Amino acid sequence: MPPEAEQDTHIRALRVLETLAGMQQPAPLPTIAERVQLSKTTAYRILRGLQDHGFIDHTGRTGYRIGSRAVALASLIGPRPALLQIIRPVLKKLATEASETVTLHLRSGAHRVLVLAAEPPGNPLRILPTLGERSPLTSGCSGQSILAFLPRQEADDIVRDHTRDGLRPGLPAALARIRKDSYALSFSGIHIGFNGVAAPLLDPTDGTALGSIAIAGLDRRLPRDTLLQLSTPLRAACADLAPRLATVLGPNSSIRLDPLDVMIRDFLDQPS
Repeated sequence: MPPEAEQDTHIRALRVLETLAGMQQPAPLPTIAERVQLSKTTAYRILRGLQDHGFIDHTGRTGYRIGSRAVALASLIGPRPALLQIIRPVLKKLATEASETVTLHLRSGAHRVLVLAAEPPGNPLRILPTLGERSPLTSGCSGQSILAFLPRQEADDIVRDHTRDGLRPGLPAALARIRKDSYALSFSGIHIGFNGVAAPLLDPTDGTALGSIAIAGLDRRLPRDTLLQLSTPLRAACADLAPRLATVLGPNSSIRLDPLDVMIRDFLDQPS
């Protein structure tokens, strides 16, 4: 492909992403194509590419919506005070109570993306979050607590792909336990030497996981008994936050998603 044509393709992808971000969501393919002044075939090809890389999510017949990877990118660009006001106090309170790092993860296809974090005061051994970190839903408590509460066929497809790659086959049983307990535990699941507990943020309209909140730290500071104790306030916080978060990020939300409207650094840097 000539450099000029490749550059044009990249610009069109950005235009599609920007246009979708400023639309009522989920948005159908014909409407997106019309707004960007592209054929439906071209728009679909671009949307599919953005979907494959986690920048948008396909919600079935209802169309497309901004994905968690785009939200993570947007966090470095533009503020959304309303979102920060909802989430920040919840994460900070948990971090203070647990004396460990607390993180918010959003689903993006078969992955989860770390989009917000709160670090505990006075803990030099805390885990340092990597904003924008993207991991499979099959790995760690933050991903598995989302995976367990996806529509069953979607979850089964992800698990099937996971086991096809030769990874641990005990995942279905683990997900069944998570559905029963409403939380997930992780012992060196993603980062060696770190344990964690996570609970899902469930859309109240259909019980589907929008994301998860996790508490994580050094394994010697967070043995199983401590994680189990932390699961109670964690689940309570998720139950309180999820309905409010759903009005901002939920796939069934009627709230307009403005373009590039989340600022993680504001969340981390604002004083208490």
